[in-house]
Amino acid sequence: MSPRKSKIARERPAAFTIQRSSNITMLRFHALDMLAWSELSLAAELWDFFETEGRDPSPVVVMLAPPGLLDRRSLEKLMRGSSDEDARTDSELSGRIVRQENIIHRIIENIRGLNSFVIGGVCGEVALRAAAPFFACDYHIASSDSVFVNTTQDLPFVPLGCLPWLLTRMVGGAKTMQLLLDVPRLSAVDARDLGLVNHVTAPDRFEEEALEVAERLASLPQLTLARLKRSIIASCEDLPTYMERERNWTGRYGSLHGKEA
Repeated sequence: MSPRKSKIARERPAAFTIQRSSNITMLRFHALDMLAWSELSLAAELWDFFETEGRDPSPVVVMLAPPGLLDRRSLEKLMRGSSDEDARTDSELSGRIVRQENIIHRIIENIRGLNSFVIGGVCGEVALRAAAPFFACDYHIASSDSVFVNTTQDLPFVPLGCLPWLLTRMVGGAKTMQLLLDVPRLSAVDARDLGLVNHVTAPDRFEEEALEVAERLASLPQLTLARLKRSIIASCEDLPTYMERERNWTGRYGSLHGKEA
C-alpha cells in the first residue's frame, strides 16, 4: 500500500494515516483521546476522508483504533474534564459531550452510508459506551487482549453514539439490557461468542490479520459486498429517527449528574 494523507491532514499533525491499494483503504487512527475528538476542527480530517471515499469508494475500508483512543480513561476525560477544568459548569461540560455525540452520529452515518464494506478493529481496553463507531462497521475484529469495559454504573448515563440502537440489532434487546446493566467487563472471545465481534486475532497479528480478512473480502465482487451491506442496513429501523430521539434524551440529561434539565 502507498501512504496517502488527506489534504487537511497535511496542514497539521494528522489524527490518522491512510494507506491505499487497488482494492483496500486502511485508516489507522492515532492514539488521541475522545476529548481531542470533541474539537470539530480535528474531526474535519475524518469528514475529508469520508468525502473522498464517497466519490471513489474502495471495495473494502479498514478502520483500526489504537489502544487508548476508546478506553475508560478517554471517556472519563471527555465526561468529567481534566483537573484544570473542574471549575467548568455542568452546561459547558454538557455542551462538549453533545458535540462529541454529534461527531459520533456523523461518523456512524458516514460508515453506514459508504458503498465500501467497512471493517472495524480494536485492541486493548475499550469503553463499551465509546465503541458505537466500531459496532457501526460491517465487520468487527478485536485483538485477544481487548476487553470491553462497561462504565454505566459509575459514570452518569448519556446515550452516547446510538449504542443501545446498534447493540439491540446485533444481539437483541434482552442481551443489550444485560450488557449495559450487569456485565462490567467483556473479553474479546466473549464478545465474539455473543455476536459483537466476528474475528479475534493474536495481539502481535492484529493489523496483519485485519488485512488478511480485508483481502479475502475484497476478492469478492464489489457489487455483491455493496448490495449485501445495503440490504442489511435497510432491514433495520430508521436510524435518523433514533438519532433524533437520542438528541432529545441528551438535552434532558443536560446535567452530568444524571439530573434532567
